[in-house]
Amino acid sequence: MKKTFESQLVEYLVDQYFAGDRADFADRSGYYRGQVDAWISGRTKPQKATMRWLMSSTIAPEFRVAAEFRPVDFDSASDISGVLRDVLGTHKTHSGVYAFYDSMCSVVYVGKASNGFLGEMYQQLKAPLGISFPKAVKGAPTRRWQVVRYVSAYEIPSVDHLDYPKHVESLVLRLSKPIGNKVLGSLQRSSPPKDHGKVRDR
Repeated sequence: MKKTFESQLVEYLVDQYFAGDRADFADRSGYYRGQVDAWISGRTKPQKATMRWLMSSTIAPEFRVAAEFRPVDFDSASDISGVLRDVLGTHKTHSGVYAFYDSMCSVVYVGKASNGFLGEMYQQLKAPLGISFPKAVKGAPTRRWQVVRYVSAYEIPSVDHLDYPKHVESLVLRLSKPIGNKVLGSLQRSSPPKDHGKVRDR
């Protein structure tokens, strides 16, 4: 049976983005494994709307909540790692954007986790607070962990040709302007890959 363009495209998506795992592809796209097999073999042909959905659900990043307004209580800097592990659970090694809030749920800091939430959130909680208090205030907090009472974290997978977590972080920073962020971030365009192939004369 000759494969159609659609069957070849579905097979390409499965091979390139799911390492050939058709069951994983079916789970992500919301279809049955048997339906995916039928498309790839060419026995059935997906509709145009279905093809657009398959490409979108495969390539477009999907945001997922790792933790949202989860209360945290740090008695000391030594508590940070353990508390974060409890809050993040299985999401601690994933990439995305996170936020710290004070006791009034005002945003204190927004950051991007490229190499996993746990390590980067830990480092930023130990960082200087960056807020000046009047000299008359005794025992003022100096580190972020001392004022943070809630945390949120949202998984944002990377996409080809654009640091998508950083792109989202920049947008959030420009909208919210948290008191703990000194740089608002810049929105950048995605760029096409360089094609080093030579054009042959015909």
